Amino acid sequence: MDNMLEDVKSIALRMEMDGIKLYNNLASRTSHPMGKAMFRSFVEDEKMHVKRLRALLFNSGETSRPMEKAEANSGQRLINVFQKMGNELKKRVNASTSDIDAIKLAMKVEEDGITFYEHAGRETENIKEKEVYHFLANEEKLHFHILKNTLKYLEQKELWEAENEGRIYDMWMNTVNKIKNDE
Repeated sequence: MDNMLEDVKSIALRMEMDGIKLYNNLASRTSHPMGKAMFRSFVEDEKMHVKRLRALLFNSGETSRPMEKAEANSGQRLINVFQKMGNELKKRVNASTSDIDAIKLAMKVEEDGITFYEHAGRETENIKEKEVYHFLANEEKLHFHILKNTLKYLEQKELWEAENEGRIYDMWMNTVNKIKNDE
């Protein structure tokens, strides 16, 4: 049984290493600046995942301690990258078919990762391992949602912008109404 758990950890480590290669490759092949930034951000996430899995592999006898926080989570890092890109992102850069195919491929990889980590988390009885697998499943879910949102942005930019402008307007109106109610 211990060998099976070690195999799961080794497979997880290999998946994350493959993720680094995949996202580096997709970043270099993608022409849209948003796609490049997103894939580069995912490379950094995968590197952090490798670090956590290596610690899990090589410190399996260690008692459980709280997991370290990342310097910035995926979503926040992407927001920062996109803000720095500023006007570059506002240009009407059309996504190529290969950009959209790259995102669809990445979505499939992330879905497979979610399934793998959720299954691994259910199978292990070790609390530390459960925490790591739960964390990784959530990271893969975040990547999937970022990819899904990016795909929608690239395929239906006008609709995407209208929906997001609507959300901003709703937040603004809620704030105005709250201020009125507090008076």
